[in-house]
Amino acid sequence: NCRYVDGTRRWSEHAYGRAIDINPIENPYVSGGRTSHRASVPYLDRGRRRPGMAHEGGTLVRAFDAIGWGWGGRWTSVKDYQHFSAGGN
Repeated sequence: NCRYVDGTRRWSEHAYGRAIDINPIENPYVSGGRTSHRASVPYLDRGRRRPGMAHEGGTLVRAFDAIGWGWGGRWTSVKDYQHFSAGGN
């Protein structure tokens, strides 16, 4: 998935096969408490766990932790709940 990091001309980790996005509707990219996908709005409430959602301590997050990959759900400025990457970015 060759693409640039948003707002830059720098290749993302996806372009090098070092990142993956999983279930982007259930695990949206969130900035300022908002997401750009209407279907993702119900999943903004991360306290209400539903199938397909990545969450701290969940099987998906633990599996990527086990191989040393970072999770966008832990970022402090924005949240990219779908994003897992080898470099953590």
